[in-house]
Amino acid sequence: MNFSIIAQTAAALVIATTCSAAAEQFAVKMATPVEGASQQLLESLHIREIDAVEINGVHFLVIEAKDEGFVEAYVFARAIDAMGLYRLKADWTGAGLSSLPVDAREPFLEKTTCGFCTS
Repeated sequence: MNFSIIAQTAAALVIATTCSAAAEQFAVKMATPVEGASQQLLESLHIREIDAVEINGVHFLVIEAKDEGFVEAYVFARAIDAMGLYRLKADWTGAGLSSLPVDAREPFLEKTTCGFCTS
């Protein structure tokens, strides 16, 4: 193998790993449920809607996003009155969490700072 091929391969690996940031799962707390977003909005913000649930009378929209900034853009684009933002400590769709009833998943929601939330 010559040096040129090794250098090109290394550069490609660096670019691939830096450009593909891992997504995190968030839960947006709302007073009322919302409908799903358009596919165009989801694609442009790199958001995946995972679930819409009600836990103890409170509505949550579980989404996957690169970070809180993408969640904020999504909330503003949808005109959602967000009351709180939570980071999930486990994969909502993973074997462990998905086997629990929805009400039992609340302890896996970790409250995070939310500058765009109303309360």
